[in-house]
Amino acid sequence: MDTPKRKLSEKTIRDWVGETSFSRGEQYFRDGMIFNARRAGSTLKADCHGSGGNAYRVRATVEDGSITAADCSCPIGGGGHCKHVAALLFTWLNQPDDVREIEDTNTALERRSKEELIALVRQMLLRVPELETLLEVPLPTGKKSNRKVNPETYRRPVAAAFRGSDYEWGAEEGIANQVDATLEIGSGFLEQRDIANAEAVFEAVANEVLVHYGEFHDGSGALSELVSRAVGGLGHCLAAESADTTLREKILNALFEVYRFDVDFGGVGLGDNVPDLILKHASSAEKKQVAEWIRAAMKKHSDNEWSDNWHRQVYGGFLLQLEADALDDEAYLRLCRETHRLKDLVERLLKLKRVDEARAEAARANDYELLQLADISARHKQAHVAEQLVTERASKSKDTRLAEWLMKHHKAKGDAANALMWARKMFDMHPSLAQYREILKLAARLDTWESVRVGLLDQLRRQKNFDLLTQIHLDAKEIGAAIETVAHVQQGFGVVYPSLRIEVAQAAEATHPRDALRLYARAAAQIIERRDRGLYDRACEYLVRVRNLYKRLGEDAAWEQYLRKIKEETKAMRVFKEEMAKAKL
Repeated sequence: MDTPKRKLSEKTIRDWVGETSFSRGEQYFRDGMIFNARRAGSTLKADCHGSGGNAYRVRATVEDGSITAADCSCPIGGGGHCKHVAALLFTWLNQPDDVREIEDTNTALERRSKEELIALVRQMLLRVPELETLLEVPLPTGKKSNRKVNPETYRRPVAAAFRGSDYEWGAEEGIANQVDATLEIGSGFLEQRDIANAEAVFEAVANEVLVHYGEFHDGSGALSELVSRAVGGLGHCLAAESADTTLREKILNALFEVYRFDVDFGGVGLGDNVPDLILKHASSAEKKQVAEWIRAAMKKHSDNEWSDNWHRQVYGGFLLQLEADALDDEAYLRLCRETHRLKDLVERLLKLKRVDEARAEAARANDYELLQLADISARHKQAHVAEQLVTERASKSKDTRLAEWLMKHHKAKGDAANALMWARKMFDMHPSLAQYREILKLAARLDTWESVRVGLLDQLRRQKNFDLLTQIHLDAKEIGAAIETVAHVQQGFGVVYPSLRIEVAQAAEATHPRDALRLYARAAAQIIERRDRGLYDRACEYLVRVRNLYKRLGEDAAWEQYLRKIKEETKAMRVFKEEMAKAKL
């Protein structure tokens, strides 16, 4: 039995619900929003008043001071990280005597007579009339039944969960909380090895969620998780040895419909697990049936050629896996071409030592595909072919990934000269400090470090790329040069710490204090001139640094004169004056 004051802590609550829910939940607790608090074993239950006058059902399990599970019926309560759960936990932590002890639900139900249970159900229906629909729903009892259920029976409560939604942001969590109960029924049937009824439940949930999926943003992934759990349940049904041929076809069809929906929707991950489940548990004849469904789906066309090609590629990948044992080489290659599976096509051609054909096919690839094909060629000991293809493309393309592949390829070969050439090409297209460092490393191998460095810096000066020049000088701890080049950097809105000017100022404090002072003062002045209230604290931070540098230089009088000027210019800026006071300026 938990001793709450000794084991559960505020830190544990904060870690579970997060800072925002922690603060709001503490206030909810202090305002007495929790009522009807009770405990069955290690599980806490209660109702919590909401801000809109409604009440939510709250539950949390606390074991050995740790929160192992929680849930709330509010729109964002899935997973139990809301303020209402926090309020319940605060109640248990601070006022455990207000939480009455009750029997575990199963124990309480088991000791009731049949007549009492009927009376109890009637009372529940009087209080929550919508529960009457459960009387139509066959439920798992732990013992297998010969009663076959109608999927429509389970589809209705799922549809009702969506109908009752207000379609607001986060509504998916509330829907998922309701649909979860239906999924649990399916899991119950599965546990008692009632595969037909389990399939009916999982199929009903998957189908109805997909009907409404496009109506929601599902940023939390709550609806996706429902589909994933239904797919997992169907997978267990397919793996069961007791399912007959007719039932297995139903299971396969339910899985395929999820997969087909996901492909048509653009591939958001709803059907990602379906191919593996079918490949693992389907018989050869069943795989042939699924292959026929795929071919039928591929015949559908839209007005978008790109979309049609993408669909064919996705379906083609699954089809190749399904028919891997039945296709000879030519049939496999033909299917790759029909479904635009270029990677699979080149891979098989290379396995067959048909290098010229593989090269010709790879030449049709776009830049990104070519890089993947180059790696495939290298794996098949055809690195020279990959190098030739990428070199030809890189000489005409602006895609730096091609030059990067060639640079790494030549480095791996120990060819520093060619690696340096492609590194320079990358730098010319997109100059960066990281690429500058890479070039110097390669140049050092060739003993051309100094000349290459001078050439790069001259190139950047001609291009007036003072931003990168300043970064390079800072990297080399050339503070004087960095001060010189940063003066030419376009300022824009770059006064937010740490802007490049502030980086230079920080680096210059030790050796060039006057320049550092000037840079800090300029940054503070720009914030003040723009009256950017959100950055007043930054301006004051810079002014503190200005003060410290003046004092280091022994120029206290100059600092006092500068400070008086700042105060005079900002005397009407109340918020800024408050920030100055906080900074003790």
